[in-house]
Formats: sequence, structure tokens, C-alpha cells
Amino acid sequence: MKAAKKKKDKDVKKFEGQDIYSFSNAIFSSVAKKLPIYDNFDKKLRIARISTTGIKYGSFIIFSSFLTLFVTFVFLLAFGSAIYGIKAHLIFVYLMIAILVSILVGVIIYLYPNFMISDRRAKLDNSLAFATLYLSTIIRSGLPPQTMFKMLSRFKHYNVVSEEADKISSDIHVLGLDLPSALERAMKRSPSLNWTELLAGLKNSITAGGDIGKYLEEKSKGFIADYKRKLSDFSNILSLFMNMYITLVIVGIVFFIIISSLMVTVGGMSVAMVKFIQYLVIFAGLPGLTALFIILIKSLSPWSE
Repeated sequence: MKAAKKKKDKDVKKFEGQDIYSFSNAIFSSVAKKLPIYDNFDKKLRIARISTTGIKYGSFIIFSSFLTLFVTFVFLLAFGSAIYGIKAHLIFVYLMIAILVSILVGVIIYLYPNFMISDRRAKLDNSLAFATLYLSTIIRSGLPPQTMFKMLSRFKHYNVVSEEADKISSDIHVLGLDLPSALERAMKRSPSLNWTELLAGLKNSITAGGDIGKYLEEKSKGFIADYKRKLSDFSNILSLFMNMYITLVIVGIVFFIIISSLMVTVGGMSVAMVKFIQYLVIFAGLPGLTALFIILIKSLSPWSE
């Protein structure tokens, strides 16, 4: 009994203090290591700022999929049995649905680092025009290049640019790297091609003894012109979305309510069914479509919030 208790306590302590990635890796690491899709995940996770390894993240995907499979199947079985009773063909249907849901969850988690990288890339690109202009001002004021990223990191309004600048500043002042080496490290974890090109040109200007202020000023002009083009494109897209929203959503729902009401007079559907569908469209369909349009517009916005 004492030996069993000690073993149990040892197993409990083994998992105490572990995050979900380490916990998943302790269970499914042997399976994840056999899957080649996780071999190159370390770099992607580093760019996405997800603090774990590729194998651990792969184990987390497998763990989440199996957990979703179990929870979904148990829920459908309990809910379906309470309504339709226990039937063999329904159990098979519940299992198939649970498998599809678990696969969907696994795919979403697998693609999550790509979503994070795309989000960071967009926020970086949208802030570069102002951040580069600020860096140019710092250099023109006579401050040494080593301090410009430290000062940029204090402006949290620049969002991801401030985070990247803080990382570069940390490499210089904490790890003791020189500025070109810190820039080289930043280029390897950069999610944005524009940010990478900016850092590469800055590194070359420093090592070759070029005019850093002039380089940053020229880059800021290019980024500002690109940002103006994005604003113009977004204005056109916003007008298109507004017309689509008014035509498809507002007018479409009003037209649907009129047509469905006429169907009651014709006798094609019952009043109760028509009311249920109309309430569903108004209180679920309209907010859902509105939320979808808001998400689409926000994802296309050139602002970096």
C-alpha cells in the first residue's frame, strides 16, 4: 500500500507545474515524433511567439483531438439517448460526428501558428511607416544606434513593432550582443518580409558605415506611400462591403420576411413554423452575419490595433 501510494504521489508531482504542452508531450510524444509534419514546426512557433517546441505542440494537437473526440461523443450520446433512446445506428452517427469535430479541432490548432504569424505580419507592416519615421528622428537627433530600439520599445502604440524592438534591445543590453548580431537574430524570427528587409538594410548600413539616418528616412517615405495605398484600397473595399451588407443582409432579410409571410396566406407553411424561422433569422441570422462582416472588415483594416 505504501509503495503504491508513493508511486501515485510521484506521478502526481511529475505533472504538477507542467503547462498543457508538457502534459500532452508526456502522453503523446512517442506518437508526435513519428509524424514528419512537426519536424519544421520549431521555427514557425518561434515566429508566432508560441513558447514551446514542435514535438510538444504536435502532442498538444493529438491530445486536443482525442479530448474533443471523447467529450463530443459523450455529449451527443447522452443528449441523443435522452431524446431518441439508445439505438445502434445513432451511436454510429454520434461517433462519426465526434470524429469529424475532433479532426476539425486538430486542423484549427495545427493552423493556429499560421494565423498568429499572419496577424503579426499585418500589424508589423501597418506600423512600419510610423516606426521607421520615429527611428529616423532618433538617429537624426544624434543618439547612438544601439539606443533607438530601446526607445522604440517604449511606444506600445506601435504594437508588434514595439515587441520586436524590445527583443532586439534585450539581445543588446541583456545578452551583450552587438547591434548587427542582434539584427541578424531579429531577421530570423521576423514574420514580415518588409521588416526583414528594413533590418537587413540597417545592418548593412551599420557594418558598411553608411548614413543610417538617410537610409531610415528613405525607407519611411516608401512605407508611408505604401500605407497611403492601403488606406485607399481599404476605403474602396469598405464601400463595397457596405453596399453588400445593405443589399444582402438588410434588404435580404426584409424580403425574406415578406415572402415567408405570404407563404402562410398561400398555405404552404404553418404559422408557427414561419414565426420560428423568422425569429431565427432576425435574432440569430442577422447578428451572425453582422458579426461576420465586422470580422472581415477588421481583418482587412490597415490599422494595427
